[in-house]
Amino acid sequence: MSREWLSSAEASRRLGVSSSTLYAYVSRGLLRSEGATGQREKRYSADDVARLKRRRDVGRKAESIAANALDFGTPVLESSLTLIENGRLYYRGWDAAQLAQGSPLERVAQLLWQCDERPFDPKNLPSMSTALRQAWLAAATLAPVDRCLLLLPAAARWDHPSWVEDRNAMIETGVRILRLLTAAVTGEPVSPLPVHEQLATAWHVPAERAPLIRAALVLSADHEFNASAFAARVVASTGANLHGSTIAGLAAINGPRHGGLTRRVSTLFDELQEAADLDGALAKRLKDGLDLPGFGHALYPDGDIRAATLFSMLHEIVPDAPQLAFAEEIARAGERVFDRRPNVDFATVTIERILGLPRDSALAMFLLGRTVGWIAHALEQSAHSGLIRPRARYTGPRPAV
Repeated sequence: MSREWLSSAEASRRLGVSSSTLYAYVSRGLLRSEGATGQREKRYSADDVARLKRRRDVGRKAESIAANALDFGTPVLESSLTLIENGRLYYRGWDAAQLAQGSPLERVAQLLWQCDERPFDPKNLPSMSTALRQAWLAAATLAPVDRCLLLLPAAARWDHPSWVEDRNAMIETGVRILRLLTAAVTGEPVSPLPVHEQLATAWHVPAERAPLIRAALVLSADHEFNASAFAARVVASTGANLHGSTIAGLAAINGPRHGGLTRRVSTLFDELQEAADLDGALAKRLKDGLDLPGFGHALYPDGDIRAATLFSMLHEIVPDAPQLAFAEEIARAGERVFDRRPNVDFATVTIERILGLPRDSALAMFLLGRTVGWIAHALEQSAHSGLIRPRARYTGPRPAV
């Protein structure tokens, strides 16, 4: 550290502030000063001035970045979970498209949570307390996301180990949450069986077609700082338990611009089912200023690798399915008219229709897969022990002088 001292004029020049502001910095402990022998004017530490200037410059840069950072812009947090690069998706360096070919969701959870199979012990099931049983009955007629949102607070109330801030205990809690939400989606008792097997059984999907469900779950597991993952991380940064973070993710995923987009894709399929001319029907949407749900993704300008992977598997497993041919006709028309390719929402709705799954099953698969990602983000954020609290760039009326 240097022992250089600056005059008031030089310190003010370097910081670009007035002498009165220099005094304010001193009073706040941000700047050291000392009196010079035989002079009334104080001197200021050059090291402190340089450090303060760096802090202010970073603040200005952060403010300029903030305007665009939260809309597919500069990352606002560091993470070692997911990489999207050159049109590919990776979970901790593993190609997600390759994982989807044979790995169950539980294996991807072990990868993202950095654990072994021990937390997935068959005995690690959520306790069915009286409150949870009552919530279970009350949620029976609700849609999958709403059922999950109703059950989680009841489960958290009596899941006392979920408040233990030990990584192993947190991972065991994550397994219980995943198993509870799977049961909520299927309406069946909680089970230690792999998620895709539980869904296939509940939805009466033949074993040879179950890999489509497994792949959809794996490809939905995480996707960097999407809206629901960011919501889960913000809640985790407050010290809330994993139930709280998962509730935040669920609330966000239900929106029509996120996971709820699958409902709009399904509606599009219904509307186009009666169209004699797909290109004409889509061109009318374009003329009317409507978007095309299920097409395009800002992070995959050349096409969503998740959708491409699922369509490749559809061709292997159900090549002659009429709904597959119809979906691909829509995909080709969408690319001709809108110059966009199908994304993962389009692909999961196609799977829902080909397999004859219950309404909102595409969203259900998405939320169960993404639960693994929310928990991974919460675990990663809890290790940082920092509160996510960005500053606002105020745009309202100024206070009266």
